[in-house]
Amino acid sequence: MTTTTAVPTPWAPFRAELEAQRTDCVGRRELALAEAVTSLPDAVALGRAATLLRTIEEIDAALARMDAGTYGSCVRCGSVIPPERLESRPFPAGCVSCQQTLSEG
Repeated sequence: MTTTTAVPTPWAPFRAELEAQRTDCVGRRELALAEAVTSLPDAVALGRAATLLRTIEEIDAALARMDAGTYGSCVRCGSVIPPERLESRPFPAGCVSCQQTLSEG
């Protein structure tokens, strides 16, 4: 029988952080949805749940980019996203320049 071990990548710490953040967001979203159900209509809880869902989707997309080997590169221009940016927020899809362009436009 052959045993396969995962090859460590430079992104392993980021994957662990993304997975931990995703688990936290899912739990917080479930709480927000439960709050919304118990006190109808609770626009604040629904808004929080929607924001958390967007964050979960961003994390899932970052994990998919990691699996595809494109994590750490801007999805618009292909430039490298600085590790410092990924350390502060490990799921951005774009570099600062492209994100600013999207925000302004």
